[in-house]
Amino acid sequence: MAMVPDGDVETDEEDSGRAAAGGLVAFGQHVRINPTVRLFRFDNGNSKAYEGYDERDNNKKFIALVAGVDSLPRSSFTAAYNNLADTSFMRLVGSGVVFWPTEGQQKYVFLYAGGVGDRLVPKEGFIALQWRHPDIVEYLVQPIARILREMADKSFFHGSIRPDNIFHSAPDKKGAVILGDCLSVQPSSTQESLYLPVDKAQAEPLGRGSGSISDDIYAFGVTMAMALRKTDDLSDLEDEEIVRRKMETGSYATIIGKERFQASFLELLRGMLHDDPALRWGLDEIFSWLDGSRMTPSPLSKRKKATRPLPFNEGKYLYVDVLALDIHKNPTEMRALVEDGRLMQWLDKSLNHTEVTERYCKFIERLASSGGSSANSELFITSLRMVFNPVLPIMYKGRIFTHDGFGAMLARAAYDGGNLAFYKEVLNANVLDMATGYKVMHQNDIIAALRLFDVCRSSLRLDHKIEYGVERCLYMLCKNVPCLSPKFNNYFVHDHKSALLTYEKICAKGGEVALFMDKHAITFFSVVNPNGMDHAIYDLTAAEKDRKILGNLKFFSVMQRNSEGIPCPEIAKVFSDSISGIVRVFKNKELQKKITANVQKAAQEGNLVAMAAFFEDDKLMARDQLAFKRSLLEYRALQKEYDEYNKRLANKKTYGIVNGRDAAAVVSWSFSTVITLIVVFSYMSGFKMF
Repeated sequence: MAMVPDGDVETDEEDSGRAAAGGLVAFGQHVRINPTVRLFRFDNGNSKAYEGYDERDNNKKFIALVAGVDSLPRSSFTAAYNNLADTSFMRLVGSGVVFWPTEGQQKYVFLYAGGVGDRLVPKEGFIALQWRHPDIVEYLVQPIARILREMADKSFFHGSIRPDNIFHSAPDKKGAVILGDCLSVQPSSTQESLYLPVDKAQAEPLGRGSGSISDDIYAFGVTMAMALRKTDDLSDLEDEEIVRRKMETGSYATIIGKERFQASFLELLRGMLHDDPALRWGLDEIFSWLDGSRMTPSPLSKRKKATRPLPFNEGKYLYVDVLALDIHKNPTEMRALVEDGRLMQWLDKSLNHTEVTERYCKFIERLASSGGSSANSELFITSLRMVFNPVLPIMYKGRIFTHDGFGAMLARAAYDGGNLAFYKEVLNANVLDMATGYKVMHQNDIIAALRLFDVCRSSLRLDHKIEYGVERCLYMLCKNVPCLSPKFNNYFVHDHKSALLTYEKICAKGGEVALFMDKHAITFFSVVNPNGMDHAIYDLTAAEKDRKILGNLKFFSVMQRNSEGIPCPEIAKVFSDSISGIVRVFKNKELQKKITANVQKAAQEGNLVAMAAFFEDDKLMARDQLAFKRSLLEYRALQKEYDEYNKRLANKKTYGIVNGRDAAAVVSWSFSTVITLIVVFSYMSGFKMF
């Protein structure tokens, strides 16, 4: 369950199977969500908004954003969101898992405080703001600037800033705006291409990456322009055309077009819409503008224009970055341009772009070192696109994504049950590594990304081990995805507590065995909570069934310990039915009986921690092992003596004679010794016997 401020509404995954009366969904003790009352204006992509209320006070309303696993909601960011104190955020009062009756599955809910007004600008149709310029600064620019600054201070990013996700705070539409939901979806996944910089605009919705404050500033710049515009020139343009225009004329010129705004607003927009993230205005520049300082935004870098066009695919290209957009449309012709040297000649003689030429020469060297095999693969076009324009997202086999957006795509494909061969191929072909190497990033970030991709490839090679494989890659590359174990179909399992409660429900249905943890569950928890998994992984990966059951019990005790000790009688019953096998880890029969009785007693209480405690008591096991070793040594000594006598008895003809001779010799030696001693003592005493 997510942490929420004191006094606010909380929910617990224990409530997820409980439905309130009249088809309402229970959220915590007193909040009810009505699945029949939609709040369409608060929808965010596939996450739908519904009305909630406090049953103790029907006038206390809430906005419930209901997200499925397919949206990959940012449940792990709720604590960070709650640390944001600005009043222009929608106030989060609770979050957690509920059972959604209309779909027969669990969903993750983000519960926001109600009292939020209409959208700033309708999603459909064209209606511009009717505010005066001072109102725009006071009600829109200042609140969003404060929000951006606080997010930057808390290392948080929004990813859903756009006009239809910004709301009025007052019925008269006079007052600071309120920024809508961002937690119920992946960053940028619900944004139209218009609101995204070029490096993300072309990518698939889930493949746009983690996002940044710089992206949010860009999105706010577009939002301002769209809210202030007097015409609707951009609505009919396709995404591809918008991206092309941004590359050819720049984002500012594309978005502003022929609109006539106040000069100071144009200065602000030019700064926020700069296509180079390094030159885009940051928060210091925005607040300086708000304070009245007037600054000239950095101009766009002059694009290199070729002196003569390059004929390709029935078109003519003067700019290499635009060529990068289209090379996938005719791979055969592009290979021919590379192989016969025409492309090199155009770059060298007509374009005169040193950086591109250097990247291209390195590309040709790699091509030659591989024997030219890359020319017959998808890697050829993918690599050449990066050479021409490294700002663009990766394109591989028709899929477009960023190096840090790949994980979310993999997670969604795994959730949908699709073939994951494509994703394994991307990792093994070093496509992500290659793209990272071209990006302008901090050196530490590049090293961390390359190390992560290398670990993923190692995991693929170790697929035969239960805690490795593509499943591990999935959870390492996408931190927001819940556990996708087949056992959790229609459930939302994202931590120890939700897993424990889900297993309890599954066991209550009957027919479950004590081998709960499958490959997905083991890899998920070994990634999100490695310390807890380390406690049991040795037994979980053992070949023997009883050892695996013991590993399951140990890990379930960890989960219960991390879940406020909630009782789990159904799970405990399944383990108690398998106790006869795992109790054999102890050798003493009486101790086995005693432990079995105590385990059964703990099972009746649903206490998994107590059940596992006996098998985690190192002193008890050491004493049992020591006593067993001593008994074993004694047994071996007796066995040796037994074997020796059996060896003698094997020869019945000589056994009695040999033993008789041995006995006579002993008796004779005894008598002779006695007589000798008598003679000696008599002699020494002076008494002569003879």
